[in-house]
Amino acid sequence: MYVNKIELKNIRGFEDLKFNLARPDGSYAGWTVFTGDNGSGKSSLLKAIAVALTGKDTARALQPSFHRWIREGATEQEGRIELTIAPEKGADVFSGGGKTAYKNFPATIILKNAGKETTTEVIDSQKTARRGLWSTDAHGWFSCGYGPFRRVFGASPEATRLMVGATTERFVTMFQEAASLFEVDQWLRNLSHKKLEGKTTESAHLDLLLEILRDDLMPNQITVDRVDSDGLWLKDRHGLQLAWSDMSDGYRAALALLADILRHLISAYGVEGLAEKDADGKLKIVKGGVVMIDEIDAHLHPEWQREIGFWLKQHFPNIQFLVTTHSPIICQAADENGLFVLPEPGGDDKPRALTPEEYNTVISSRPDTILLTAAFGLQNTRSPRAVQGRAEYSKLMAKERAGAKLSKEEQAKAKQLQLFATTEEEL
Repeated sequence: MYVNKIELKNIRGFEDLKFNLARPDGSYAGWTVFTGDNGSGKSSLLKAIAVALTGKDTARALQPSFHRWIREGATEQEGRIELTIAPEKGADVFSGGGKTAYKNFPATIILKNAGKETTTEVIDSQKTARRGLWSTDAHGWFSCGYGPFRRVFGASPEATRLMVGATTERFVTMFQEAASLFEVDQWLRNLSHKKLEGKTTESAHLDLLLEILRDDLMPNQITVDRVDSDGLWLKDRHGLQLAWSDMSDGYRAALALLADILRHLISAYGVEGLAEKDADGKLKIVKGGVVMIDEIDAHLHPEWQREIGFWLKQHFPNIQFLVTTHSPIICQAADENGLFVLPEPGGDDKPRALTPEEYNTVISSRPDTILLTAAFGLQNTRSPRAVQGRAEYSKLMAKERAGAKLSKEEQAKAKQLQLFATTEEEL
């Protein structure tokens, strides 16, 4: 399945948000990025999408209280989250008897203020969402989501309880900062044990995982070496091995994220028919679905930020990635109609998609230029010190051009400030 449209009415800081995520050719897979200042609501947007994807019962487990989810000042004391879902015939199967047409349908969650508590209701007059993405018995309907804190080890008891639920564990890090991706470590170790026992199913799972992760994922010629009873191991260009627990936050979080996505895909679809090799012999996951990642740039060096979106699109070509970021480099992997900006808090601007012209500027420009576009809205990419230095230098040069002679102190000052006035092209 894919998310065709997102509508939020009086949810958190959003009075009225309407996004159409379809590409110009009508497809949905690829890289869709939401940018915005701190406090603009990027995390709230992804959480709201997760609530509508999972349904009110699972959402209540992930988010026990929806207190303050209804926008402050909303006259009707009601908030609405509505997704338009595009099901995929052959991949998404409806539960129960009878036939269901494979056409777009709404998945709607209503929040209402009821005294001290906020209640949740659903609108599903044709029971399409209940028999599809909200059903625990339906096959397919793949989605998962990750918050910015993607630690591998350590979790609170409450978060640990959610980490073992069939649906809640696919979204728990979005809602619980104390959650971890500990289950993926246990899954990897279990696959290693089962492979040693000669279990063909688990061997196939592990082989698929390792082949994907070894395909030019990490920078600096670092590769995945193996999985054993101690977990995942890396190997650098000199053959030095590094244990899972000793990796940097960047490597650990990225590997855990990707392994966890594969774990849930295998759980949803099984390994048969999950992957295919292209003409170059590269393994690709061919099943579709929705994967949300909040602050995907967290812990990643700029070199890895530049490559991660393209790598994910190449290896998961039918997944709809919905990501948030503060990085201009992450945006360059965005597909058409795949860049949306959330306005700064308290402003008068509305959430919107970037225009085709703005989109083309982002994907074709350098990071400093991207920061000046509507996607980020910076007025200047130079440091405050450089801005002040350029202003002071301009004043001195204007004085000299007007015919006034600079004092020795002013001449020395101008020479010092000349560095700030020199453009990158001149250097």
